[in-house]
Amino acid sequence: MNTFTKNRSWWLLALFALISLLLAGCGKASSSPSADPIVGAYKCGAKYSKTEDGAVQPGYWYFKKNGKLLYCVPQIAHNEHFHPGYEVSHGTWKRLGNNRYQINLRSDYEGDSFNLKGSLENDHLTIPAAKGWNKEVDSKISMTSATFAKMLNKAKRSELGALHAIASSSSSAEAAESRKNADLSTNNNGPATSDASQSADPDEIGRAIYSQVFPSEEVDSVEKDGDRYYVSNEYHSADSTIPFQINGDTVTYWTQADGDTTADGQNEAHTVSIDDLLGN
Repeated sequence: MNTFTKNRSWWLLALFALISLLLAGCGKASSSPSADPIVGAYKCGAKYSKTEDGAVQPGYWYFKKNGKLLYCVPQIAHNEHFHPGYEVSHGTWKRLGNNRYQINLRSDYEGDSFNLKGSLENDHLTIPAAKGWNKEVDSKISMTSATFAKMLNKAKRSELGALHAIASSSSSAEAAESRKNADLSTNNNGPATSDASQSADPDEIGRAIYSQVFPSEEVDSVEKDGDRYYVSNEYHSADSTIPFQINGDTVTYWTQADGDTTADGQNEAHTVSIDDLLGN
């Protein structure tokens, strides 16, 4: 074999190897995972969003790439009646195949849990009726996660305001009994419960604490264990969880002290007024 023939053979082998690498790379690129079609924001159709007085008050969903989801029903005004926001909820989703999804939802304040199924077709999500849940058909809309978070937080404040209003409108007999118990507690030199602690919502307090310690993190849950609460982000790791305890009109929470290298170190206590914490 002469020199020209040898060089030509090597050149053909190198070209073949390069083409093989390019084809393999294209194959990998085409098979790379992409966001599930359900990811994004949805609005419930007007047909499924009627209140008792005929107002349309739709619910909104936001399905995240990580399998988490958010849900809320924003407040509206209709015929001079104010409808507060409600059903502020967090949950999870997973794909079941054939454009079907498992959707688990838990109310932030009322504690209701819903086990739902959904099917997605042409950007329309259909959720059949289930225990405690009416059928609805939702349409995909263009909304960023930041815009949805603002709407959810506004609905959250509206729902808390409505819950507090309901609590304050209890019967006069209940109010009198409450005052009587408070007087007895004071007369017996026992700790009297302040107005701040009576109206304090552990979930709201936990989220306010977390926003101070981890401003860029999103709260996933506030759980109670004994006389303490624990607020955490979606990872629920030891170093991302903050314990706190409500004491009358103050709250104490624990963080890792400067210089402490322990992963779950929670040895520095902070006590603040609930009013100051919530900006009341």
